[in-house]
Amino acid sequence: MRICPRAARDRLRFFAAVCGLAGALHLPAPAAGQGLVRDFVISGGLAGEAWRGDFTALAVPQIDSTERAVAWVGEWSANGVFTLFKREHSGLDATLDAGFRQFATGGFQLRNYAPREHNGLLETKYWHDLGGGRHGRLIGAATARIRAIADRPPMPLYLFPGYETYRLTAGYGRSVRNLEVDITVTGESADFVAPSLLRNLDLLDRNSMIVEAGGGRKKYLGTDSEDYSRLRFFGAYRYHSYPKQGPPAPRVDHAVGLGGAYELQMERFGLTVTLDVTRSRSSSSRVEYNAGRLDAELQWGLSEELGLIVSGALARKRYIDPGQDALVPGEEADNETNLYAEITRSLGLGVDGAFRLGWQKVETNFTGAYYTRFGGGVFLRARPW
Repeated sequence: MRICPRAARDRLRFFAAVCGLAGALHLPAPAAGQGLVRDFVISGGLAGEAWRGDFTALAVPQIDSTERAVAWVGEWSANGVFTLFKREHSGLDATLDAGFRQFATGGFQLRNYAPREHNGLLETKYWHDLGGGRHGRLIGAATARIRAIADRPPMPLYLFPGYETYRLTAGYGRSVRNLEVDITVTGESADFVAPSLLRNLDLLDRNSMIVEAGGGRKKYLGTDSEDYSRLRFFGAYRYHSYPKQGPPAPRVDHAVGLGGAYELQMERFGLTVTLDVTRSRSSSSRVEYNAGRLDAELQWGLSEELGLIVSGALARKRYIDPGQDALVPGEEADNETNLYAEITRSLGLGVDGAFRLGWQKVETNFTGAYYTRFGGGVFLRARPW
């Protein structure tokens, strides 16, 4: 199913209205089927960004491309997590998320662009403990995500194109001799909303099936402490079909992934590190690759009112065919490095302020093209209760 950007914005406004209504209702705690607002956050802020590079994105006309561009960004978002019902051994949760960003750009020659982003997410998750939890837990989740963008600018100011994704997930997990094991099966359909002048975006439409299995161990750091560490290893098989890429037959990718994650949680300190390596082979030899990605996040409560969050990622991809030609839109970002830092401070009951800095570099293997982004901003987050 294809929708126009206006229809996507209408759906996003609906998501935002539901979030706002839920916050206004202030639903009571669950009892006899009543709902509960577990968390609800409204945030807004202003940011400045500087972009530089010569990255070639096939999805955007390069008539007005430049080597340097700047942007001022205003944004708001509303996020709610709700318990729709909860029984002794089962429950149904929902997450609603809606956001909007407005850009004012500079540095382009023909005109300055004013891109607008709308994002919406609706996710429901059901869980059921088998045998009161003695025989593990079953989960099922359904997710719909919509993104719409208008007046998308040329490079190097890169904004991901609009899309719709729909996902169904089923999983099972249990504890076996102090070892937490789990398996999930996910099906996903992604439909990119291609304007009439950017029909190449249709090449990104994708149907996927992902099977992931993992196991880990959680260790408490003291007999009377909630502090803990967790080490988990996982493996995955990922099937991706691109119905618009061919001929003679649609492109199909088969990927195998292996990885591990370490988590440390203490009273005022948290650390998460994840490593994922992928071997992808395809019916189109020009896109076969080996890749690896390392993600890390640190959360540190400096005081009762002051907190620090630092996150970073390092991604590398190497193609099997060194003489490959240019890729389809969305596959140019082969190598990425990013680093973000945010300081938060409590400004009163239910209100936090944040100052954020971020740096990102993305580059390709086959041309050496790249772009970098550096930005910073201030944000307010409010919880109505």
